[in-house]
Amino acid sequence: MRTLFVLFASLLVGCSSYDLTTPSQESLTGKWNLVSVNGNSLPYGAPQVGSNKQEVVEDVLTLTAPNTFTEVTTLQNTQNGQVSTSTITDSGTYDFNSYVVNFHFQSNGSTGSATLTGRTMEVLTSGVKFSYKKQ
Repeated sequence: MRTLFVLFASLLVGCSSYDLTTPSQESLTGKWNLVSVNGNSLPYGAPQVGSNKQEVVEDVLTLTAPNTFTEVTTLQNTQNGQVSTSTITDSGTYDFNSYVVNFHFQSNGSTGSATLTGRTMEVLTSGVKFSYKKQ
């Protein structure tokens, strides 16, 4: 999961699917879409130098029972006026306890966590808030 971890240091991720009192394995599994960063809709651009920039245009987490996940991030890169798109894929394992999901990324051994509220997962890392919604 080098995607947002690589782009934004350590991404903390989690999820929920149904409006349950306590999340269950069933409510965690499925696809989660990144819908906003710091309350702003996508695309999200990392701080840039000059006219070159990199923006996240889509990020999808897919959780599969009993404890694995994949993340696919689509980036738009602009360098010297030339625009290209790239996709980064990562995977790993997760565990959850009540309203916190902990992710263990296979690509670089990093970890992250998120809080769950209904069908929303929120990650706060390095002062940046990532909000995901269950499909």
